[in-house]
Amino acid sequence: MRLTFIKGLLIVATGLLVIPACRKKDAPLPDNLVQFESAEQGITATETSKAIKITLSSAVSANTPLTVEVGGTLDYTTDYTTVPAAVNGKIELPVLSGSREAIITVTKANGALFYADDNLTFKIISSGSPVILGTQTSFKLTFSEIISNGGNIVGEGGGATYGNKVFFDLSANSQTGVLRTKWDLGFYTGADDWRVILNSSSAMMAKQIAKNDLASVTAADTVGFGNTVLFTQIPVPSALPYIDYPDGDLTKTAIAAVSATAADNKVYIVNRGTGVGSPAPARGWKKVRIIRNANGGYTLQHADIAATTFTSIDIPKDATYFFKYVSFETGAVDVEPAAKKWDLAWTYFSFITGGAPYLFQDVILQNRNVQVATVQVAATTYSNFGEANLAGLTWSSVQTTIGSTWRAGGGINTAPVISATQYYIVRDGDNNYYKVRFTALTKEAVRGFPTFEYSLVKKG
Repeated sequence: MRLTFIKGLLIVATGLLVIPACRKKDAPLPDNLVQFESAEQGITATETSKAIKITLSSAVSANTPLTVEVGGTLDYTTDYTTVPAAVNGKIELPVLSGSREAIITVTKANGALFYADDNLTFKIISSGSPVILGTQTSFKLTFSEIISNGGNIVGEGGGATYGNKVFFDLSANSQTGVLRTKWDLGFYTGADDWRVILNSSSAMMAKQIAKNDLASVTAADTVGFGNTVLFTQIPVPSALPYIDYPDGDLTKTAIAAVSATAADNKVYIVNRGTGVGSPAPARGWKKVRIIRNANGGYTLQHADIAATTFTSIDIPKDATYFFKYVSFETGAVDVEPAAKKWDLAWTYFSFITGGAPYLFQDVILQNRNVQVATVQVAATTYSNFGEANLAGLTWSSVQTTIGSTWRAGGGINTAPVISATQYYIVRDGDNNYYKVRFTALTKEAVRGFPTFEYSLVKKG
């Protein structure tokens, strides 16, 4: 038997030698297609500009030119301008080497008046080799807020390292990707509550200690706590009190409610978790203290763990948003779109498995003003679901209602697949109802590009 086995190996090896053309590395590369991210978007009365994104299937190795034709009901310069500028109705712009997207920014002219039927049309008419035109080469920008009838969206999650958190606005047919390490803390803007959340997409953890003075806190205060922060590799049940509970309940955050009595607000040791990369770099330790200020907002005091002085940042409440964000490096930062400008988000996330915190890939979250119902395909197929089927659904406001249920299987050495047993109904903050079905986890076999289709079921 041993001789037979060896002979078999020799036969395989010989086969590999005589047919080198079958090697995977010699397989033809897929076409690199260029197209608009979506077919239509709107620019509201309060917006002064709009960024229109053109995407490629993969990054280019050299600057690649695109030509876009511009039309519509408006006059250039009098009503609007673009960057890059349009000349004789055409915009020439490059896709820069190493990039897989290009942006055209439309800006309203000062004093211009717009009506609901005003629009601009854009059409990609040529691209430099080896990029070729895709299927969605036309785009319409309407000068009013649209309510999308649906479409297909490929989330720009940043690839295999899950670099972005991506916010989707179904009614606007748009997405906003933000580097998931751009911020550290989020400050709730609700009038009657004072809550602070951690960046759960980078495995952040926080532990309260019995001190009020930041200067008296040192690395020695991390002893013991430091043993619990490695849950990106091995779930550690003792770490559970130090994360924000995944369901989004603000009464179950690692940082307690900020008291009106300053002395009650203790210092927290914060482990910033991990950054973007493979291997993911450690982001280090901070110490923070948060109090209310006289202007009706928050004051954050923060410093490196061994520092004897600290930085102070005031964060005002703003009812336009659910949270305002701060980075320890750069101060106040824009992260989450306005409260009514997103419905779902895709992200790397501090989930729970086996009763312990664990960084989970491909989690879908819902906004705080959004409700979601799960529909089993066995009960009603996606294509057959209509307005009459809305009656009797069970709605959930838990931010992880979809969570990881849109995918199935997966393990240490096995990639997950799309779950085919259910889809979702999303009711947004304006009572528009959409059915949503996920169709892919990858693009060109690379993780980090969630894809879904959606369709308007009932307009609010």
